[in-house]
Amino acid sequence: MRCIRTATLGVLLLLVPSNWPLGDDSSPCCFCSAAPACSNLLGEETETTTGHLLDSCAPIVEKSLGDACDGSSAASFSVQPEFVRCALLSEPLVWVAFNDGDACAVCPEACALILALQGLALEFGDTASCSQTLLLLIRAFSSLERLELHWLEGSLLKLGLFVDIRKAECAAERRRELEQVVLPAWSGPLRLEGGQGGANIADQVAVLIAATPSMLHVYQPFINLWRCYAWRHGLAFMLETDDTEVSPPHQRAPNWMRWFAARRHLPFYRALLVVDPDEFVVPECWNISIPAVLRAWTADADRWPAPDVAMRDFGRPQTLNNGVVLLRNSPRGVFFLDHLLDKAAWMQTIEKDQGAFDETVLEVLGLEARARGEEGYDSECAKHVFPNARGNHEVALYALCWWRVSERWGGPFGARGSTVIHFADPRLVDVNHVVGARGLAEPAILHHFAGRSKDWNEMLEQFGMSRRATADCRQVYDHVDAMAAQHSCVPGAEVVTECEPPVIVC
Repeated sequence: MRCIRTATLGVLLLLVPSNWPLGDDSSPCCFCSAAPACSNLLGEETETTTGHLLDSCAPIVEKSLGDACDGSSAASFSVQPEFVRCALLSEPLVWVAFNDGDACAVCPEACALILALQGLALEFGDTASCSQTLLLLIRAFSSLERLELHWLEGSLLKLGLFVDIRKAECAAERRRELEQVVLPAWSGPLRLEGGQGGANIADQVAVLIAATPSMLHVYQPFINLWRCYAWRHGLAFMLETDDTEVSPPHQRAPNWMRWFAARRHLPFYRALLVVDPDEFVVPECWNISIPAVLRAWTADADRWPAPDVAMRDFGRPQTLNNGVVLLRNSPRGVFFLDHLLDKAAWMQTIEKDQGAFDETVLEVLGLEARARGEEGYDSECAKHVFPNARGNHEVALYALCWWRVSERWGGPFGARGSTVIHFADPRLVDVNHVVGARGLAEPAILHHFAGRSKDWNEMLEQFGMSRRATADCRQVYDHVDAMAAQHSCVPGAEVVTECEPPVIVC
């Protein structure tokens, strides 16, 4: 049998018969010396060369990946002396490898090996640290794939399989964490941190919108519209621009800013309506109060208590979205928010905070089921929150899992039963219509232009006002009243039930 030196990971992959187990100790093993290019030092603080690292540790990584793919636990190989030696050797080099240092340009194989080795070696005791190991493994896969060497296919296959294994391990870790969690009992509002204002703060709902300072100019017209909408309905309005929680050293996307702001401000209000800047209330529907639709107030609190969390419901095949959420200042409302914020430490979740939010919804539904004496949620969807080996999120897989589990524990779309979360039926009143292929043709009281690419000027044209005019609420009210006089508000309608093939989520 001829040995071929690959570029690592698997890293010096042997051509072995297909029926040999990936981690078989009896597999023939012959490693060629490192290529001339891989002879540089890995950083100034170490005497280790890339070639030495490849020759001494690549076989260990290959065998460890093979053992893991054959079903062995990480504990079985992470205590082996050879593995420990390589883990210690590579530990000081992980940031050089992660940041594609100069050594990586000369010998990218070695940097991929370091990342894979540390992804295998790092111990984790919670979901957050488990997801951090995923980040290293995915970066290692990406580094190898960029080399485009055909003999690396076996190595990439092993690493890809192991990324899936690690994602399942992260989900299992979350399941163990949830076993220790108990849903708080229902109660009324928490004690409010009030001052001497004229309004009864115990009954005040605030609209909260968050924007990083760098995006204020872009968002400003829509911030103006939300301010006017809040005042029209007697709501408080808050614009949060403190981006401390999403700035270095924190590795968080700006999407998380609104939830950290909500946690700070919720104790001062009855409830918060958390909204995005890339959406607006349809002009002819401005007389409808979104907090009222989401049951911020109830006429009979004893029989129909206000929900702790409220959002638009999403059924198959609708895109999950958290662009409009009501959070009540109650033990369960705070509980939901805290469990969402815990996931800010999870690395690379779907659409930043979106996957974390969706998973929190399932967790709360599962905790309700467990409180009823049922089995509860086992975090089966959590593995799909994280990206695959190529760093891509399999959104359809997560959505399919979410729809199925939410039906199991909450009931069918449009008729879900939960004492914590109110799912507003968009067929009656659509408070968060994500604009898709059909544009604004679908009736709703709010249009949400979610996604990365959008034309902000066109969005403003769709509302029907100039940027300058949005700053004057008197002009805004004149516009929406004129539109309401010309067009009836159609708050909801039948939702899309089938996507254009081959799309699953739309």
